[in-house]
Amino acid sequence: MRICFICNQIAAWGKIGGFGTNTRRLGRALVGAGVDVHVVVPRRRGQRRVERLNGMTVHGQSTREVFFDRQIYRQIDADIYHAEEPTIAAHRARQAMGDRVHLVTSMDPRLPEDWAIEWRHATWMRRCKYPLQRFYEDGHLVHRSVRQSDGVYVEADCLRSKTRLLYRLDHDPGVLPKPVDIPARLPQKSDRPICVFLGRFDPRKRPERFFALARTMPSVQFVAVGRAHDRSYQNHLQKHYFRQPNLKVIDFVDPFQPGALTQILGPAWVLVHPAAREGLPTAVQEASAHEMAVLAYVDPGRYVSRFGRVVTQQDGTEPLRTALAEMLESNQWRILGKAGREWNIEHHATEVSVAAHLDVYAEHLSRKARRRRAA
Repeated sequence: MRICFICNQIAAWGKIGGFGTNTRRLGRALVGAGVDVHVVVPRRRGQRRVERLNGMTVHGQSTREVFFDRQIYRQIDADIYHAEEPTIAAHRARQAMGDRVHLVTSMDPRLPEDWAIEWRHATWMRRCKYPLQRFYEDGHLVHRSVRQSDGVYVEADCLRSKTRLLYRLDHDPGVLPKPVDIPARLPQKSDRPICVFLGRFDPRKRPERFFALARTMPSVQFVAVGRAHDRSYQNHLQKHYFRQPNLKVIDFVDPFQPGALTQILGPAWVLVHPAAREGLPTAVQEASAHEMAVLAYVDPGRYVSRFGRVVTQQDGTEPLRTALAEMLESNQWRILGKAGREWNIEHHATEVSVAAHLDVYAEHLSRKARRRRAA
């Protein structure tokens, strides 16, 4: 069986995010199960046209090729073309290989109000790219391609109705859980409270609120893992926040370097996630996998309510400080962290995700074969 993933990143060559991490974990595990995995992505600086990564064959495209090329999909000649988040590239794949199975996983469905939040919190550089981004990720051809797919899926049950509404589907999508690497053993939790921010330093993620929170709680250690794609925003954060004595800032950590993420998250107590909007972010599930509680403004599918605390977005950092102090003093963070780890082991461990994907792939291939015989 040959699978071709179509995505906008693969957590390599300087572009590391939740979408790419999920796809790379899934692809690596599928390779281990004997699947021939190809990936088509926009080519990043330092990336060759064809690369090998964790047993996968990664094909890098120029910007023009991302929007218009179909030949690469014919060359790959996959049995299944699986878009990890809908884009115009998935539409081109369907045009090129319409007789094959085409699947879509909507990782972060965005309604108009979500795009409004994106705009409100975007840097000027990102706003300049906004029309092209909307065409690439949310244009008419993208929506039509989703509706014409052989199967539409989401990574969590809480995204089903939203995805159905966004793409005007006649039924709820299926669920293909994202793969979360669960460490078999965790290091001992630190004696001193450690709180972590994990993710891109992006205005929508609002890292400033994490840094401001650190100023109000000098007895707690704060660790920020990430960096900004926008150089001016990174410089702004460095100038105003990075010199706090109880704050440590770490550049992006490669989640595929053995033990790198566990070394940071293992001893930590709470993930502080002050983003203005999210689907079901990979960062919160990685935190849960390391027995960390979650403190956030958003509550997708009541995930944070179950495994942490949800606070109001108003009144600056005060709701964050109050809720965090209560979790730390009551030891509630430990109970919530353990519950989150157990839930992810059952529902999102990498082996659970891979088994679900293989079952869906087999079913779609069988269905396609029956249709061909009937024709």
